[in-house]
Amino acid sequence: MICIAYLSTAQLVPTPSELDAILAASHRNNRRCGVTGMLCHYEGSFLQFLEGESGDVDATYSRIAADPRHTGLISLYRQDIDERLFNEWSMALARVEAIDPAQQAFCRGLRTLEFAATPAHRQLVEPFLASFRAWIR
Repeated sequence: MICIAYLSTAQLVPTPSELDAILAASHRNNRRCGVTGMLCHYEGSFLQFLEGESGDVDATYSRIAADPRHTGLISLYRQDIDERLFNEWSMALARVEAIDPAQQAFCRGLRTLEFAATPAHRQLVEPFLASFRAWIR
């Protein structure tokens, strides 16, 4: 299994009902292919984690990358995993204002990343995942 994380920016800041529609489609699609994850949203910026079998995650990411509603995808993280962090969530939506203050600062800081993926991105994501794991358990 793998876990990936990427950033993207919405072409237009989604309304709450549009976010709900994105989440509903994610639930439907992810249940069908066995992908789990979390979507963090902050003022039109998204940080998404996807986890599952490599082929399923890659197919899901390819479908997302082709969606014209967002732009500027930056791949931050790809790691083999032994167990899922988001096992219970076909897709959870984390509104940044509702999560731990340390997570909020991290998500807001990611909005400044406007360049191609680098190995340093992984060093940014791993502490976020570790603190998020502690926060949800």
